[in-house]
Formats: sequence, structure tokens, C-alpha cells
Amino acid sequence: MSEIFEFKNNIDLESQILWQYANAANLNSLLTQKQNWYLNYHNNFWKNWATDVLNITTANDFGLSIWGLLLQVPRTYNINGVMTTLDTEQYRLLLRGRLLYLRTSASVPEINQYLHLLFEKEGRAYVRDNLDMSMVYVFEFTPTLSDIVVLLNTNVLPRPAGVKYKIYVLPDNDIFGFSGSDWVGFDQAPFWSGNDLAQ
Repeated sequence: MSEIFEFKNNIDLESQILWQYANAANLNSLLTQKQNWYLNYHNNFWKNWATDVLNITTANDFGLSIWGLLLQVPRTYNINGVMTTLDTEQYRLLLRGRLLYLRTSASVPEINQYLHLLFEKEGRAYVRDNLDMSMVYVFEFTPTLSDIVVLLNTNVLPRPAGVKYKIYVLPDNDIFGFSGSDWVGFDQAPFWSGNDLAQ
């Protein structure tokens, strides 16, 4: 996910001194000391704040809890009858999904862009519209256990209202099709009994 803005936190006190005080030794010494304090503490604080809180892809648990409050996303869910608190990476995936979800209209092209942004490091993921009020999310990689917990127990995957969905995971080496044809079989699809995660 690209940076939303460029965060600047530099303070240059020495450049702000008026010309008539340029030769005032005591004043310049005080400004130099203050400038060094800003370099050591102020700049580092805001640099760490940008990394640990503002950037959702690198935020620590405190930063993710701030994002959770802003996006109104809880960290604890009822999973198979047990109240479960999501770990750091599960919660990060959910928050990134929620943040992206807020700007999608749940059309197929936008969902595909959403899946690309959310899972760009793991592999290809896309949605297929079955044209019968149902859709299939296809993952061409094996999601981690953390990913599966989030995908099956939260509303992280966008879809139009009233549309049923399934999640398919393509097996790594299990596809039957025609070489070089992008897995297209006789008509339009490969012979494949997919790993169906959920309905």
C-alpha cells in the first residue's frame, strides 16, 4: 500500500535567526543546543510515530488499536463458539481490508483492485461473478491460517448486498488443463475440483 502523504517533521531553528543577531554568540549557542535536542528527540519521536502508528502496514499493536478505534473494527470475535482475540497480523489484515472497503462500490473491477492491494505480497486473488447473484473469490495461493481465520470470521471481503459467495483456493500443482492456455479447458474452464473454503 503506497504512502498517503509525505510526513515531514524537520525543524531548523538556526535558519530562523534574524540577521542582526547572527553574531550573538550566546543566542547562537542556545539555538544550537535546542536544535540538537530537536534532532535527538522531537524528530525521532515523530519518525517513530509515523512508523508505529500512522502507517497501517508497519504499525505496532498500539498503532493498530488506534486504527481500530478510528475504523470501528473490534479485535475480538466469536469463532466456533469461542471468543477469540485476533493476533497482530490478523488484525492488520482486517484493518487494511476495512480501510480499503470504505472506498469500494463492490463492483467486480473494484473488488479485484481491492484484492490486489490487500494480497499483493501473497499472490494473485480475484473475484468471478457467476451472473446468478453469487460470486467466487479465487486465491491462486494458499492463505495462511491467520488469513483463513480473518476471511471466514469477519466481513473483510466486499460484495454487493444479497450476493452469495464462496472462496476457492487453487491447489498448487493440481490443475488439469491445457499447457500454455492459462488453464482453459474445452469450453472456458479447467477440469478442477477446487478447495472450497466457505460458502
